[in-house]
Order: sequence, then C-alpha cells, then structure tokens
Amino acid sequence: MKIVIPSKGRASVLQEKALRLFPDAVVCVGDDEVEAYAKVTGNLLVHPAGVVGIGPLRQWVMDNVADPVVVMVDDDVTHVYSQVGFHKRRIEDADTARAIVERLAIMAVDAGVRVFGFQQAARPLTYANFRPFSINTWVGGIVGVVGRELRYDTSLLLRADIDFCLQSLMLDRFVLVDGRYSFIHTRFAGSGGNARQRSADRHEQEIKYLRRKWGPYLDVVQAKGTTRLVVRVKR
Repeated sequence: MKIVIPSKGRASVLQEKALRLFPDAVVCVGDDEVEAYAKVTGNLLVHPAGVVGIGPLRQWVMDNVADPVVVMVDDDVTHVYSQVGFHKRRIEDADTARAIVERLAIMAVDAGVRVFGFQQAARPLTYANFRPFSINTWVGGIVGVVGRELRYDTSLLLRADIDFCLQSLMLDRFVLVDGRYSFIHTRFAGSGGNARQRSADRHEQEIKYLRRKWGPYLDVVQAKGTTRLVVRVKR
C-alpha cells in the first residue's frame, strides 16, 4: 500500500496537517513547487504543473504509482475520529492513523473491492454498531484504490470522486466504507489545494454533467444552503 498526499500551495502548513498524520507518505506536488516542498519532506512525487483538478491529478497519481493499492489523502486532513461509543474520540497518533488505513486496505483486497474509504462526517449518534460498514455510497478526503481497472473522468476538476465511486458501484455494486472512523478535513474551503478550480459556475457545470451521466443513480439534494450528492445504486 502506498499513501500519497497530493498538495498544492500548502507547503507551509502541510506538517501541521496530513503529513503529521502520515509522516511517511509520498507528497505529490507540481514541478513549480518542488523547492518549497523539499524544505518539508524529501519524499516527493513530482507532476507537471499543468496537471490540476481532482480528476486529472488523481488519475496522474494512479498512472505513476506502481503499488497495486494506492491511498490518496487530502492535504488538509488533520485528525481522525472514532465514532464507536456514545462520544466520538479524537485520534492524532500517526501509527494509529496508518494502522486504520492499512487494515481497511487489507479488507478491501480480500473482499475484491476496487474503491474504499471512510465515513465522511463524524456523527456518532447516527452510527449503528450493528452496521459498521457501508457498501453503496461514495468516499472523499481519503480515497483508496485497488488495481487500475477504473479511471478517473479527467474532465471533472471538483466532483471526480463521486463519479469514480459510481463507476465502481455500477460495475461491482460495492464500495467499502468504514463507518467506524472519520478523517476530518475542510472541504471546498481555504487557499491552496484545489481552490483555484472552485467557483459557483464550475460546481453547477459539473453537477449538471453528473446528473446527465448518471441519471437516476444520483440525486442532488439542497439542504440548508448545502448541495448534497446522494448515490442511489441498489445492491
């Protein structure tokens, strides 16, 4: 298993965020930022600066990392919550974080799953002890990929993860999501990262594209000023 942290414009804070949780990870950066990131880590994977956006960057990583299991971690991930019990428990220990990811990767390989990840929101009150795993939703923040049969849609700069998971769900009816843990990061906020690609127009354009592409298998729900994309692929 190879853990990769794609990062852009966050060399000054990376050690306080994803690299603190995964200090042995490969940090994937553009060739225009090598000097800045080399001061933070010597474990760099360098891509052409023109490779930008979620879809193109994730596919570039998959094409350039030889390990059959690659786990891509957003650079603004800061900690992980355990949701087992009445109160969520914050985990910041690097060895524990890696062990959590490694164990799910082993399960995914054993189960023949192509995509795996974790609960995206820490909500202990909605966690069900009798249903610790989900198998028909999508993952983001931390995305594990087994094999290279699936490819990212490189036209999607913002919403590529849900499209990738839908591909897996339509082929295998199975994306392995561990509901016991939630890795916390700030989505669609802050400078650096994918901020330059974000805009209201781009969000709307990609959501319309996904609705045309996936039809009844994807619902777009507006709630409290937030747009939620809900997968409707039955097992």
